[in-house]
Amino acid sequence: MTRNDRFVRIVRDPKFLMLVLLVALNVVFSFASPTYLSVENIFNMLKQSSMVIMVASAATILMMTGSFDLSAGSNLALTGVVYTLLLTGGMPLWPAALIGLLCGIAVGVINGALVAKIDFPPFIATLGMMYIARGLALILAKGTPVRGEKVPLAITTLAREYWLGIPIPVYFLVIVLLVFLVIEKRSLFGKYSMTIGGNRNAALYSGIGVAGIIFWNYVIVGALASFSGIIVASRLAAGDPRVGVGFEFDAILAILLGGTSLQGGKGSVIGTLIGALIVAVLGNGLDMLNILTFWQSILKGVIFVFAIVINQKVLKNIGRSSLALVRK
Repeated sequence: MTRNDRFVRIVRDPKFLMLVLLVALNVVFSFASPTYLSVENIFNMLKQSSMVIMVASAATILMMTGSFDLSAGSNLALTGVVYTLLLTGGMPLWPAALIGLLCGIAVGVINGALVAKIDFPPFIATLGMMYIARGLALILAKGTPVRGEKVPLAITTLAREYWLGIPIPVYFLVIVLLVFLVIEKRSLFGKYSMTIGGNRNAALYSGIGVAGIIFWNYVIVGALASFSGIIVASRLAAGDPRVGVGFEFDAILAILLGGTSLQGGKGSVIGTLIGALIVAVLGNGLDMLNILTFWQSILKGVIFVFAIVINQKVLKNIGRSSLALVRK
């Protein structure tokens, strides 16, 4: 391959195109607002987007299999409500957090069982779970945020405190990103996930446990969604059953912008990171320009459609070479 061919290949890479868009947005907003590039605002963007990036990193591996999860936002809300209810009931901090995590993992287990074991379509299974988890959160919280004197202020440490001048959620973000980069690039789990999305029948004939891989992907997404729910509850010092509405939309938008294929077999955690930062930069920049959230929602919808069109046009002719990865 010549140097010219490499350059053309890089330029046509969806990740490169999205990186150019990210840089362009930062340049535009930095001129539009003098405080946009301040350290405080950058950290604020990272804190606000950290939950989406963590869940989207896990959901990227899931989408590589050709599946997806629409219940992450409701899972986040349910976990936060359970966590704070246990605290108001007098349970110590860490046992309450562990039970909250197990609650979110249970949502992932049910999703995985429905899709991987019973062969429900992912859309039907996770859409149903989205409504069930949200309904449970509203019932448990009686429709209002769970607060009380027994909710310790120590829970805010996870979301509001700094260590070495950097917000604690940013450390969680970096750790989760590194873990899923290793899963994507170095693990058989990541290679098998991509193979399943590329050619499910070939994966079965190769002896890959397709149902098991898909099941555990759902469990992992559920775990990350519940962990994010604990961080959100920590930031609010309350369990709000109404948080996370549209959360899964932001995660899927980030994944699609990052170049992951809706059909599976193609994806990138780094691409997802770039896509999530685009969403975060847009939201933050438009807020600083005092653009109403209604217009922001319209813009997100336009970008979502744009991302799907690009996803289909750019990725449909890329060859499926996942089986070769498995043999390496």
